[in-house]
Amino acid sequence: MNVGILGIGTYLPPEIRKNDWWPQAMVDKWRERAARRLARIQEQYATPPSEGGRLALEALTKLGVDPFQGGIERRVMSPDMKATDMETAAAREAIARSGINASEIDLCLSFTLCPDYINVPGACVVHSNLGLSEKCTTMAVDAVCNSFMMQLTLAQAMIASGRARYALLTQSSAITRLTLSGENYDTWFGDAATAVIVGPVSEGFGIIGSANRTDGKLHDALVCGVPGKHWFDDGAAITYSLNHQSNFDMVVKIVDRAKQVVDEALAEAKVSVGEVDFYACHQAFLWLRDVSQRHIGMDKARSVDTFKWAGTVSGANLPLVMAMGEREGLLRAGDRVAMFQGGTGMTWSGMVLRWGK
Repeated sequence: MNVGILGIGTYLPPEIRKNDWWPQAMVDKWRERAARRLARIQEQYATPPSEGGRLALEALTKLGVDPFQGGIERRVMSPDMKATDMETAAAREAIARSGINASEIDLCLSFTLCPDYINVPGACVVHSNLGLSEKCTTMAVDAVCNSFMMQLTLAQAMIASGRARYALLTQSSAITRLTLSGENYDTWFGDAATAVIVGPVSEGFGIIGSANRTDGKLHDALVCGVPGKHWFDDGAAITYSLNHQSNFDMVVKIVDRAKQVVDEALAEAKVSVGEVDFYACHQAFLWLRDVSQRHIGMDKARSVDTFKWAGTVSGANLPLVMAMGEREGLLRAGDRVAMFQGGTGMTWSGMVLRWGK
């Protein structure tokens, strides 16, 4: 059975936080820290580990000491909103765009960077909000920023095997629920939610190639918790790097990792880089899509970037890129789409599909 994307929904909170929200004195301190960090990276990687590493270092150097790393604004949830509220709103739009009825959904997978409750999958709340069937298999899938690709991999297997027919996949970033760390990477993240309906599509359409990778040694590159303590100890949970070397590795080698899995997915799909019409790339950094696209060799592929106005929104990055591409007329029925996404932990995935039903 051919399995593909039938509809995408998005939700972006109306509040916009621009760069001038942060005090100038704090921004000035960030610039000093950024200069020291960049100098350490350049010294450590004076000889780039690879061509992809050289391109990544070149991009980092070009942005220099800008603490916002090219970002201009990001969305922020209102105090009374929950992550599942955003996911539910996105899900309603995805269902409407897919043309199916909510009662037909028999697989519901969710991910949120900061859940409403630690012990309750957001999928169960979304399930209740939408009134889905009791027979709908419902659970959370946690691969952080790579969660959408993991959800899509599981949904494809479930649908192709006949265990499900239609799947609802939701992703959200509610990171402003965490206390601000006081570091400049607070400015890189935004709040948002996306939802994707997956189901059977016509022959020749849908997912035609995929690849997944894991390097668990990098699990300490970027974490959410209480520095120096367990996350459940006294103190505010923030985002921070537990191991700066792992963080450097994750950033400098991400372009090579993108090429690795996209090339493998293209080979499985029997699609050449020159035949790719649209490239959907994880929005971890302003430069990642452009640099990885050039490194892979997809010079003719259309694309969309959302980092400047939405920040990075974790697992919602890729669906947001594709939704914007479709609505701006850059992603069209019949297009061959290559996708790359990566998440702390670290996992990374590539996928190729033929867009449309």
